[in-house]
Amino acid sequence: MYKKDFDIYLRTHTPRAALLYGESSFVIQHYTKRILSQLKIEPQTFYYSEYALSEVMSILSQSSLFGDSQCVVLRLDKKPSDKEIQAMLDALQHNTDHALIIEFYRAESKSQSQYAKDFRTLSIAFQNKNIFALPFSQENENLNAPNASQPSTQTKPSQNKPGVVEVRFFAPNHREALDFLRQEAKAQGIIISNENLEFLLNMQNGDIAIACSELGKLALADGAVEQKDIAFLCYGLGSVGSEELLDAIFGKNKPQKTLEIFEHMQEIGLEEIAFLGELERYFYQLFLFAAYIRMHGKADAKEILGYAAPSFVGDALAARALRIKSGGFLGIFRLFGFWRNELMRGRKSTSLRCLIKLQAYIC
Repeated sequence: MYKKDFDIYLRTHTPRAALLYGESSFVIQHYTKRILSQLKIEPQTFYYSEYALSEVMSILSQSSLFGDSQCVVLRLDKKPSDKEIQAMLDALQHNTDHALIIEFYRAESKSQSQYAKDFRTLSIAFQNKNIFALPFSQENENLNAPNASQPSTQTKPSQNKPGVVEVRFFAPNHREALDFLRQEAKAQGIIISNENLEFLLNMQNGDIAIACSELGKLALADGAVEQKDIAFLCYGLGSVGSEELLDAIFGKNKPQKTLEIFEHMQEIGLEEIAFLGELERYFYQLFLFAAYIRMHGKADAKEILGYAAPSFVGDALAARALRIKSGGFLGIFRLFGFWRNELMRGRKSTSLRCLIKLQAYIC
């Protein structure tokens, strides 16, 4: 099914097995949170390479003690086999208090057509007519603020509503992105007008994930959020082509492409000190990856970053970390220090020279 049909489904029922996939990781994760808010179960989450069928089965096969329910969330970019899917669904069929959510993403190494083939195959396998949905009432419920600390209050499964769903999501359009942003602001108790929500979204170049993450800063505002609060607290890095600049820095067309992008960023309004801070944080992450790989022979994004980043993010950081020349990180951080001092003195012309020097440290 698609988002519209799933929204209707969720008004009255909660699935016990959900396969979520498509073009927007933000929307996929949003609906995982929504399902969990209705289940009121603290999930056990397995990220990418952490997934092992035996561990998942040991959870889903447990008999419920004292009414305790279990929910497993899998974040995967590799398709489980049909037998693995069937085993997990069979476990849910025999243990009616448990639930399963699979978030299936496109691996960086796969094309969109290969991903589409995988999720179609997976959706065919993800079926069980003997698993039924849980009835749900929206009364007194906040769908967008999961409270996993509350005990599960599930009722008995409905015998006339399928409890296994597979949902494909597309990247949200502008109106849908504003709706998500409005819901998130309401969940955080932030008072903000639709006009200012649109200002925040446009500031982040329409990136709903970045805009939602910026909302936390706006909770600091006293009373209703105004545009001046957004401009002061939420630096629009996503709106000025930072990803394009990083791609150019590590790309083959250097330094000309890098300078063209940076000059365009300056033309549309770039706060260079704040931007330099973002560069420093990014290259510090690369340094952590390089050090870990040197010690252990391979990267582990969860160990390095402290959270399980999507595989394509970890893979990109590891690959770029290995492109920094030997001893290059020391030179890069010294360069950043010099760059910052020059900016503090008002010498903005230094930025272009520093970008050229930065690229010299990259193989």
